[in-house]
Formats: sequence, C-alpha cells, structure tokens
Amino acid sequence: MSDGLQVDDVVHTFGDRVALDGVTCQVPSGRLTGLLGPNGAGKTTLMRILLGVLTADGGEVWLDGRRLEDVHDRHAWGYMPQERGLYPAMTAGAQLVHFGRLHGLSRQQATLRARDLLGELELADRWDERTDRLSGGMQQRLQLATALVHGPHVVVLDEPFAGLDPVAVEQLSSMLRRRVEDGCLVVFSSHQLDLVQDLCEDIVMVDHGRTVLSGSVSGLRAASGQRRLRLSLASSERGWLESFPGVQVVSDLADDLRLTVPPEVDALQLLDAARSCGPVLDFGLELPTLSELFLAAASGERRHEAVR
Repeated sequence: MSDGLQVDDVVHTFGDRVALDGVTCQVPSGRLTGLLGPNGAGKTTLMRILLGVLTADGGEVWLDGRRLEDVHDRHAWGYMPQERGLYPAMTAGAQLVHFGRLHGLSRQQATLRARDLLGELELADRWDERTDRLSGGMQQRLQLATALVHGPHVVVLDEPFAGLDPVAVEQLSSMLRRRVEDGCLVVFSSHQLDLVQDLCEDIVMVDHGRTVLSGSVSGLRAASGQRRLRLSLASSERGWLESFPGVQVVSDLADDLRLTVPPEVDALQLLDAARSCGPVLDFGLELPTLSELFLAAASGERRHEAVR
C-alpha cells in the first residue's frame, strides 16, 4: 500500500439514510487533493470519518500503510471545520498561540509560529485585534492558521473557500501549495468545482455517497475524450463544418463559435477550414471543466444504477 491516505469501501448510515455507500479513494502525500461534489454528497461525513470523529459502519482508512484505529492516531493532524471554531473575544495572536499550546508547543514556539503564519497570510498587523472585529475573509484565513500552527503532516479542510473573494482564495491557495511542496498531505472539500479547478492536482468526486471519479485533474480531463474548439471568426460562413461529421456546435453567438471535437477529428484541420472562409481573430482548444466531468460521471453512475 502506497504512502498517503487510503479509503477502502467506507460505508456510513444515519438511520435509514445512507451517507456513504462504499467510498474508495486515495489521497497521496505531496499533492493537493480536492474532495469534490454537490452539497449533501457525503463529503463532510467522509472527512469526519477520516478524522475519527465518526466511526465507519464498514470499510477502513489507512495512512502510510497502517490502519488508523482511533482519534489518537490523528492527534497531530490539522483540521479546519466548515463552521468557524474561533473564540470571538480573543485576539488573533492569542488565538493562534492558544491552539499551538493545545498541540503541545511551548509558549515561545507557539508565538513564533503564530507570527510567521499571520505574516504569511498578510495579517501581521492584526495580532492584537479581536477576532470578531475581523472581516469574514480575515477570519477564514485565521481559521486556516489555527489548523497549521503546529506544523501538521496531514491537513484536512472542510469547504475552506466558501464565501471568500478571489483575492482571499488566491492567498489560501498559495499557502496550501507551499505546504504541499514541503511534502504535506492536504485534502480539502468543496462544492465549487470550477473555482478550485486550477488548484487541485488530484480529485475525488463523490455523489450520493459514492465515488464517481478520482485521479489526477490533468489525466482525467485529457482522458475524457471531450474537447472544445473556441473560434472568434470575422465571417458568418459555417458551410465548412459539413466536412467534419461528429463535430457539434455548442454555441454560435455573434463572432464566437464553440464546437465539441471528437478524438478522431484533427482540431488543426478544423482551424484551417475556418481560415479558408475568412480571418480567425482568436482560437483556443479547451478541455472539459470539473463541473462537466462531474455531470458526465454522475449521470453515467445513475444510468448504471437504473439498469441494475
């Protein structure tokens, strides 16, 4: 069994409701993995099982080849809950020092780590400011810092980008990339698939408690067989499309034409055909988004269930 987290056929129910129905996936160390899917798909339940907060009704969770037994195996992990768990009347600096001390750091170690993290998150000037007087985005960054203050090797984040503006998303993303570059295992959940498309290296997509897609983002997008050619054309002539059976028009608005291109069709030949009818002002070959991959995988799973 390889390094990292391994989830094997995990099942969990709440009464008659099946939250997880045999989820299997792998989260490698040194790579940023997104646990993706719509609200209610089972992401938070799976994270709570990873953390030992819930006990699976079936299946197992392994870390670096060793089966995780109880919550003590996760004591040194970093965790950021979806709902903020900060003390509103405590200052930002005192908050981080407190969480560092809870993880066994000395006061001096915790203070040094806290100052480093607030500086990295551009919150150094907020050291003495009460948490409840910080903006929502600042509180979200502070919450992430509490998960990282003790230097964990495994970091689990539940919807860390919810409600953040693009600047805050980039700040948190940069921080997570740096941790991954240092060999940390980072897994985060999100229902905002396309928002995190450029952040994830690997993904696990769940729907109705089942794994519907997993692997590297680049590999899954390339292997999907779905490609789109985007053309900005000076001419409204479209007769040249008749020479390419299998190519479908997704949209044709003003001078913007978008086509689905099957694997057997050479996109460069399409481009040459378009140029023969007039100038091509702009073009680009696009792979499917994570949302499109999810919709295709989820609908295929549901059709399979209907057949069974």
